[in-house]
Amino acid sequence: MNPLPFTERYGNLLKQEELRTLEDQILPNTFVLEAPEPFPGFYDYYSDHPVESKPLYVYFVVKQLYTLEQVTRATQNIRRYFQSEFDAAAGVVNIYNKEYDVIRIRHLPDYSLISELQACYMDEGIEFRKKPGGRPEGPALIRIKKFFIMDEMHPGVYFDVVEKDHGYFTIPKYLNWKYFEDITKKVKYNWEGSDFDAAIGHFHVNFGIQDMIRIYNPDMQVDFLMAVRKLYMDRIK
Repeated sequence: MNPLPFTERYGNLLKQEELRTLEDQILPNTFVLEAPEPFPGFYDYYSDHPVESKPLYVYFVVKQLYTLEQVTRATQNIRRYFQSEFDAAAGVVNIYNKEYDVIRIRHLPDYSLISELQACYMDEGIEFRKKPGGRPEGPALIRIKKFFIMDEMHPGVYFDVVEKDHGYFTIPKYLNWKYFEDITKKVKYNWEGSDFDAAIGHFHVNFGIQDMIRIYNPDMQVDFLMAVRKLYMDRIK
C-alpha cells in the first residue's frame, strides 16, 4: 500500500467503443455522440444493467482543439454552479477515419441535463461542431486525456480512487493498438476468471512516460488484477 494517501497522475487512455449519434435532448445544431455499451470486453455488464435510463459515456464534439487548460478551467467553473455532479475529460474520437475533438462526459444522472451542460460550456467559451450529414455511428477509437487518482496496491499496480471498478498496471514498453488488441485476445483465450474490459494508456511521471493497461471489472479485487496482469506480462515481448 502506498504510504501516501493517493497517487495523482495525468495521462491518456486509448480504447475502442461503439458510438452512436444522439438526436434528442441536445442543443440544436450540435453534434453529440454516445457510447451505449462503454465496456465492450465485459459482456456481463449489459445483462447486469439491462435498462439504463441515464447517459453512460457522452461525447460533446467541439469545433476545434481546445487546450487542457481551456477544458479544465471551463469544467472547474461549471462545477461551481451546475446542478449535478459530472466528470469531464478532453479527447479525440476517430470514427470511420474521421477525427473529432471531444469533451467526454460521465456521471450525468439524466439525459435531460445534456443540453443544459452544453449551454454551460458555451457560456465558458467552448464552441460545438455541427452534426455532419447522416448519423455517424459504429466502432470508434477514442483517446481520452485525463487525470488519474489512484491507490497503489503493489508496485506498479493501482486501483482508481474515483472509478472503483477500474484498475491499472504498468507495462515495460509502448504497445500500438493492433499489438494490444492481439495480446488482449490471447490473454482472454487463456483466462478462466470473470470477464473484463481492457484499454491501453500511459501516465506522465518523473518528466517521462510510463505505459500502462487499464482493466475494468465491477468487482475489482487485487488478486483478480494481479492475475490478469501476469497473463499480459507473459505475452509482452
